[in-house]
Amino acid sequence: MNQDAARLDQSENQLSRDRESLAQNQRESTQAARPALEPAPAVNLNRAIENPSRAEQTLPGLFAASRPQVNALGQTIGKFINVTA
Repeated sequence: MNQDAARLDQSENQLSRDRESLAQNQRESTQAARPALEPAPAVNLNRAIENPSRAEQTLPGLFAASRPQVNALGQTIGKFINVTA
């Protein structure tokens, strides 16, 4: 009688595990059967880089090439300073 009760308990435990496994498999199957999400629309890269007009392409005043400075005698500063050793 005790052996039968032990076997019954084992069978009930096994049945419980099998039911849980079945439920898990059904959840996974349902999830796999769902249609995939729609892909994001393709991005048009032809207009990804905008080309500004020629007027907008000029450098601001801080970055513009500086003109050589001229002293009172009309000499550029670089020529005025004579660096000889």
